[in-house]
Amino acid sequence: MKKLNNSNFSLIEDIIKDISFNYDEENAENIELLSKYWEESVGEKISRLSKVHKYSANDILTVLCSDSYTANELYYVKEKIINIMNEKTKNMGIKIKDIKFDYKKWKE
Repeated sequence: MKKLNNSNFSLIEDIIKDISFNYDEENAENIELLSKYWEESVGEKISRLSKVHKYSANDILTVLCSDSYTANELYYVKEKIINIMNEKTKNMGIKIKDIKFDYKKWKE
């Protein structure tokens, strides 16, 4: 990295070159489709209070919820939602084993 005027500062150009961007286009497309299927599975009212956040390699879908009440209510019907979602995602090669509901990250 180049130094500016014998200081400890580095040029922003050199820092940006060193940053690796881990954008996974296929995963982004999967999340988009899973979000669509989520809305179809839980309905418009619930989909306004929840959103698909990520799908992990160990087949766990993480859904963000607007509050703990929504997360709790969805937890009680989780198995039914998993079955509906798996029916919709079988052509994608995705089989959801579990759904984690997180309300703490909603505003992030």
